[in-house]
Amino acid sequence: MSRELLDVSNTDGLTNGEFRRIYRKIMGDTKERVSIRQAYTILNCSGRNITSAHLKKQWPLQGDKISVDRLFDIYEKAEEVILEGEEFEQAILLKDFVNDSGYVDIAALLQETNSSKVEVMSKLLEPDEGNDEAPSPLKFRGYMTVYPKVQCICYTIDVAEPTFCEIILSLANNSDVPRDRFLNDLFLIVYNMHDELIGITRHVLSDGHYSTGMMTVNSGDKVMIFGMGTTMDRKKSTTERVVLIEENSKLSKRFRATLMNIFDSFDIDQDGVLNKNEMNFYTLACGDSELTDDDWDIYMDTFDNRDGGLTMSGFIKVHEMEALDPEGNAAADLWHSLYCLGYDTQLSAIFGCSYDIVARISRPMRIEPRLQYVVKEHRAFILESLYRLGEPDERFEMRPRLFRTDYFGLLIAKREERFANETYRMILTKREHIKINFPHQVDQLIRLADSDSDWVLIASYTVTDPDAQLEYNLEKVVERSASSATSPLA
Repeated sequence: MSRELLDVSNTDGLTNGEFRRIYRKIMGDTKERVSIRQAYTILNCSGRNITSAHLKKQWPLQGDKISVDRLFDIYEKAEEVILEGEEFEQAILLKDFVNDSGYVDIAALLQETNSSKVEVMSKLLEPDEGNDEAPSPLKFRGYMTVYPKVQCICYTIDVAEPTFCEIILSLANNSDVPRDRFLNDLFLIVYNMHDELIGITRHVLSDGHYSTGMMTVNSGDKVMIFGMGTTMDRKKSTTERVVLIEENSKLSKRFRATLMNIFDSFDIDQDGVLNKNEMNFYTLACGDSELTDDDWDIYMDTFDNRDGGLTMSGFIKVHEMEALDPEGNAAADLWHSLYCLGYDTQLSAIFGCSYDIVARISRPMRIEPRLQYVVKEHRAFILESLYRLGEPDERFEMRPRLFRTDYFGLLIAKREERFANETYRMILTKREHIKINFPHQVDQLIRLADSDSDWVLIASYTVTDPDAQLEYNLEKVVERSASSATSPLA
């Protein structure tokens, strides 16, 4: 299939497929990851004139190499910087990329096409043979609570070989969760068996959809979801409970609706039934014991099921049977379960939510879900990882670092011995379109000695508007001396 020369001045840019063809012509294989200098060449040959300074801002770590799909993400978001004639040739005539492996000689290609940027793009966009279509995106669901226990459904990746993958996180539809309660409050990380961070949801694709960008995953890599903590503000709530069980021992209409939402939240593979593992996630999250094989056999023999799992009507029937408890403990037991799932007395899920995950993959992939309690080791791991990726604030003696993304940020300090017994207060000097969380909740004080690890979360925030602004001071409480400098968080 032939392609006419592109008018790059009037195009919205290349499609993903067109960009991949250029990448393949230059690198030899789209599986090959690129350094920052190789990326610079590819972007310019794809019609994006960007400065090296701009590219460095998009790069995770200067020594890292990234995948074709992550580079396409940078390509789509790149800001054009106009380069003329000789400047363009200098930008892409990088002799370092000429090799003996059959990759394209950019200099020779430019000479052949009279250094025309349009012709370079058209030459590189000639079709290749034998390209396979990528597998369909993998979709799955999970549930998390931030109180009284921090727990979530996590996943282990199973792939036959290293696989390019983009993971997109969003809140699932759940009428029990108050509107905007968890908006921008969740983030997802991917890490390997060596506890090395592979990916994190940094990018906002649309309202409530957050992307890791493209990365390479391997079998055994873990996917875990964290909450920012900005949902922890207590709201005034009546102690009067809604009715769960009517006088005739039937479930109330409101409680049946909640059970339907809970069913959907724990249907991880979205096949319309709860298999034994999914039902176990539910019972364990409710503070109950794991189902035995005998328990599950009874469920299958007694309640409506399909393909080895409980249907929604079967799930509701389980709770209808519980409501018939002759000892009269049914309501108390059900309220205990709901409390563990983050529900309040009005059946509002103020501390729990369900989320959807979509994985765009280059090769077939499976996921193994599990219910995970988030413990201090997990918190220490994520704080240390994001501390190392953050921007240091040199104005303060303990030099905290700010890790920020398109929709959230964390200000993190390392508890060094010389500061271990110090106490600081965070003073907010400007705050617009920001929800902020102070983990210790006491006069915005940061007592380093109170931390259960070497990594201290000073504050976390989520953005509620693209024009969000937050500036702060850190004051040492003991010495009563405050810096007059301010620093923007967003």
